[in-house]
Amino acid sequence: MFHNFETIEELKRSVYMWMLPIITVALVINSFLNHNSLFDTVVNTTLIIWFSMSWVIAYTNRGIRIAEYVTLFLVSVYHITTMFDVVSNDLAERGGSLGDFIVWMPLIIMFFFLALGIKRGLYYSIFIFMVTLAIGVIHSGQLTSESIDSLTQFHAANIVYILVLYYAQNMFRAFTERDLLKKYAYLDSLTRVANRHQIDVWLEERLESAEREGKPFSIIFFDIDHFKKVNDVFGHKIGDCVLKELSAIVSGNLGDGDLFGRWGGEEFILIIDSTGGQAYEKAEHFRKMVENHCFKGAGSLTASFGVTEYRQNDNIDSLLNRADEALYRSKNSGRNRVSVNEPS
Repeated sequence: MFHNFETIEELKRSVYMWMLPIITVALVINSFLNHNSLFDTVVNTTLIIWFSMSWVIAYTNRGIRIAEYVTLFLVSVYHITTMFDVVSNDLAERGGSLGDFIVWMPLIIMFFFLALGIKRGLYYSIFIFMVTLAIGVIHSGQLTSESIDSLTQFHAANIVYILVLYYAQNMFRAFTERDLLKKYAYLDSLTRVANRHQIDVWLEERLESAEREGKPFSIIFFDIDHFKKVNDVFGHKIGDCVLKELSAIVSGNLGDGDLFGRWGGEEFILIIDSTGGQAYEKAEHFRKMVENHCFKGAGSLTASFGVTEYRQNDNIDSLLNRADEALYRSKNSGRNRVSVNEPS
C-alpha cells in the first residue's frame, strides 16, 4: 500500500482497496453484536453488500467514479438517518449519549474529502453538518442535560474533524505537488528516464565516492546510429517512439547499481560499477540487444558505444570527454560497435 503514486486516482483506489474490507467487517460485527432494529438491519445489510461490490469495482479499476457517487449518496443517507434515529429515539426517549455512532464520523468526513476533493468536500461536509445540527436543535427540547452534552460534543468534534481534514488535505496536496515538481525536474520528459541534471548529480556522487572510498566505476556513452535518417524518413513522431523504446529496453535490463539516463538528443549514458573487461561486456550486451531489436515503425537499428572508467583526479568533464572520444572512435570505425578508452 505504501509506495509512490503517480495520480490521486491511484492513491484513492489503494485507500479503497484497504479500507472497504475493514469497514465491511466492522459493519458485520456491529450487526451481530448489537440488537438492531429492522431499519438498522436493512441499512447495515445494504451497506455491507454495496461495500463488497465497491471493493470488486476498485479491484477491477472500472467505474470507480460512479461507485464513489453512489457510495457518497448511501453514506450521506446512512449518516443523516442514523443521526435522526439516535436523537429522536435513543436520546429523546431514553436519554444517555450518542455511543459508538461518533466512531464513524471521522471516516465519513474523510470520505467526503476523498470523493469530492478539497473545496467541494469542505462545502459538502458543512452541508451535512448543518443537517445533523438541525436535527439536534429540533429535538433539543426533549433531551436531558447528559444527552445535550453528548450532542454538543458530537457537533464540536464534527467541526474539528472538518477543519483538521481540510487543512491536512491542503498540506498533503502542497507536499505532493512539491515532490512531483522535484521528481520531474530530474526526469527526461520524453523517455521518463533520468535527464542531464540527474546524471550530473549521479556523476558528482560517484566521483566523490571514488576519491573518498576508492570505489571504481565506468561510464558508457552511446547513441543511435543514423538517427537523423530515422527522423527524415519516418518522421519525428516515430523518432520519439524509437527513443522511448530504446529507453525501455535499457531500463528493463539494468543490473544492481546501474544508473541510466538520456544525455540529450539520441545520446544516452550508463553509469556502472563494472570496470575493464566487464564494462566492455556490458556495453557489448546492450549493443547486441539494440541490434537484435525491431523498433516499431523504424525496423532494425544499431547503436555505437564508448566506454571509459574512472581515473584518479577525474572530474565530470574529463570523464565525459574520454567516453565521447571512444564513442566517436566507434562511429568512425563503421558504427554498431563498442570502443574503450583504456586507462593510460
